[in-house]
Parts: sequence; C-alpha cells; structure tokens
Amino acid sequence: MTPFRLLLCGHIASADKVRSDYVYIPFDLPQPAHRLYIRCDYSDPMSSDRIDGGNVIDLGLFDPRGTVFPGTAGFRGWSGSARREFSISRTNATPGYLPGPLPKGRYQIVLGLYRIWAKGADYEIAIEAELGTDSGDVLPPISLGLSKEETKLSSSEEHWLRGDFQCHTFHSDAKGSPAQLVDKARSLGLDFLAVTDHNTVSHHRDLAGLDNGRLLLIPGQEVTTYYGHMNVWGTSRWCDFRCRTTHDMQAIINLAHGAGGVCSINHPKERGPAWEYSFELDVDALEVWQGPWPYHNSQSLARWDQLLNNGRRLPGVGGSDYHCPAAEDVGFLRLGQPTTWVKADTRSVTAVLSAVQRGRVSLSASPTGPRLDLQATSGSEQVEMGGVLRVANGAPVEVTTTVWSGHGRVLHLIADGEVVAEQTIVGDEASIITLVHAERYVRAELVGDVDPATLPPESPADLDVRDWRWALSNPIYFIRR
Repeated sequence: MTPFRLLLCGHIASADKVRSDYVYIPFDLPQPAHRLYIRCDYSDPMSSDRIDGGNVIDLGLFDPRGTVFPGTAGFRGWSGSARREFSISRTNATPGYLPGPLPKGRYQIVLGLYRIWAKGADYEIAIEAELGTDSGDVLPPISLGLSKEETKLSSSEEHWLRGDFQCHTFHSDAKGSPAQLVDKARSLGLDFLAVTDHNTVSHHRDLAGLDNGRLLLIPGQEVTTYYGHMNVWGTSRWCDFRCRTTHDMQAIINLAHGAGGVCSINHPKERGPAWEYSFELDVDALEVWQGPWPYHNSQSLARWDQLLNNGRRLPGVGGSDYHCPAAEDVGFLRLGQPTTWVKADTRSVTAVLSAVQRGRVSLSASPTGPRLDLQATSGSEQVEMGGVLRVANGAPVEVTTTVWSGHGRVLHLIADGEVVAEQTIVGDEASIITLVHAERYVRAELVGDVDPATLPPESPADLDVRDWRWALSNPIYFIRR
C-alpha cells in the first residue's frame, strides 16, 4: 500500500458565515484507498452551549459522487461538533460515518459554520490514506428496512403501544452505544424506539443487528440545521440538513416523504433550539413535549394550540431527547420521559407511524403513565383522537375523557385554546363526560404540581414544581355546519 498525506490550512471569516453556513474543502485521492483518516483543528474553539467568545465548527465528508442538495449519494458521514477526527474503511467507520469502498476522485470535507466569531477561525486539516487497494464500486446506501413482521393485537387495551420518538447514541453526540440504548428501552417495557442521531444514518446498521422482535426499532434521523431541528422516521434514506430557508426545508421534507419517511418539527421552544422556519411546511407532526416538562414545554404547547386554533390539523408527539450515557443514568433527563402512546391494530413500524399521522396519539410523563384517551359524539356520529366530527351550528359536543393512573391530578379540557372544564381525578381509572361548545377542536391534559421529594438528586435547584403536565391527548377536530 502507498501512504498518502496532505495538510490543508485556511481561514474562515465571519463574512463567510453570512454567505453560507457550510464551507467545502476539496482534495483528490489519486487511487482507491483502503482507509481514509481526517482530522480537523481550528482556532479559538468553544463549547456549543456558549454563545460568544470563540468558534464552533462542525465536520463531515462527501465522496466523489458529489455534494448536490438535497440528499446527494455522496454523503459519507457527519460528526457535528462531537468529534474532530474520523476514519473510514471498506468494513468499518467512526460512528457517524458510513463504511464502504473509497474510490479515487475528488472528496469534499464539509465544515459547518455553527458559530464564527469576529476574529474568524484558522483551520488545519490533516488527511491520511492508504492507497492501492482495489476499491470496486461504491456501495449503495445502507438500509435497515421496516419490520415485515406484523402481530395482530387482540384486545382494545393491547392496542396501545408505548415508546420514545427521539433519542441519541454515540453515532452523534451521546456517549452510549445503540446496544446500551436498546437495553435501556427494553428494561422500561417500551414497545417501540426511534433512534434519531443527528444528520446521519450510520446507526441504522447497528439497529438492524439488535432487532429481536420484542422492541420495534424505528429507523430515524434528526435533521439538525442551524435554524431548527426535524425528526424523520421510517426510512433509512439519508435526508439532507444543509438548509437555511423554508424553501430548502420543504425540499428536505419532500425527499423524506418520497422515501416513505414521516416528518416532525422538534422542540419549537426557547433553547429547543427553536424552529425558525415556517410552521406551514408539509410536516406530519409537531413535538409538543420534549424532555422534563419544566424545560420550556409550555412554549411548545402554546405554539401547538395557536396552530390548532388557526385551523392547522397537526398531530402532537413527544420525545425524551435522551442522550444515552456510556454508564448509568445521571441527570434529570431520562429515556421515555415523556412517553408517546399510539393506538395501532398491528405491532409494526408501519402501524406506529400511521397512528402518528392519524393523530391516534397520547403523551404521558413516563412509561407508567398517567395517560388519556378522548372521544367525541354528536348525534349518531362518534370519533376518536385525530378524528374530525361534523357538528350542527350551535350544538354542544359530548366529550368522553378516559383517564388512567391520574389520581389527584386535575383534568383540563382545552377547546379552541381555552380551558373550558376542569375536574380533579379520583381513582386509578375514570371516564368523564363533558358537554363542550367549540368551533375548531378539543383536547385534554392532566395538570398538577410535582412532589420535590420524588425528583432525582441531580434536578436543578431552581426547578419550578408547579403545574406540570402529566398527560396530553391529541385533539378531536370539529366542522360546524
């Protein structure tokens, strides 16, 4: 084998960030390579959690198939700011990157300009390769594929499947492996898990090896841009993230939908980070609850109510945004908090995602509940969560709320953005019928303070323990006639 070494140096000015969020650094491999190693260092690095005083530059790679937006076949991986070096060979790659042949030709190192301060950033990129191996054709994109097994569910209670729609491994910015994450999900009794590492699909191959039929593993990716995040579930097709405008984001959504994916806007709230694109994009759901309730989730919920009140029929989902640790859990954020429950007629990835699109979804603070279901009746017509009910002008709607494990919490019915009824729940299960006058929608939520003694020791000292949401239903929509 012939060694190959190259050192590339340059400067990125703050004006470069104004022009584009990404800078491409090309280099050529004169022969196919057995292994490729790249390291990027830059001046004045700082943590991505800070807002000034230095630079944050992300790292990725495209192979000779190109960089065309959106969704080029040339994508070979992304580190974000979690790593400054990576390697790729035919059979192995640093997490976040795709193994496979390394043909000769022009490669593009992509630098994501997350933060560039006024002084700019000097960078130094070291490239090493082992040349001379017959690389063959570039492998097609890896594919986990959806589970072909579908299990019929017999009783109505079994129709409820519980899971988590957002979590991360060491394929992006967590420390734990996919195997550790899956073990944690199984220990919690989850029925499904969507693993959504940032801007890559390299984790899908690991998930395929962990699928044993007891836990539905949903292929996912968190499309992580500098102006908002979006989950894509149900496809192993890599979906682009190099996006600055609403028009660009719609192109990514179209790409995901074309590959059979389901798209959900993530954490539209302060420090979410917030969603800066249009809310009128053609997404399938909105993450209205991310992580522990006091982490600004009231903002996401208020945004959802605003959209619903404006006539947007958009299902709400939850996701813990759990970053799996390499050891035992520490800190306040845990897997399955919140838990998303879906009502499905089969135990399959397809059925879970179909339930999301239809709004047959309920959210709870943990895998043990509490949880809600909602039905509405007008005349001889009855619909469930996510359904549309035709109602005569001026007529009330009979709303039935079923509550499990809600003792001591207060049930709120929200109609057209306002609390129209409330009742303290007594007992482990309750069914409450309420007459509601509403023009657009009704949804339910359980509200109550948290006992500080039940919080983990790592909880923030200034945590607001008042008026947490313990469960949320999805809406039922009305058409007045």
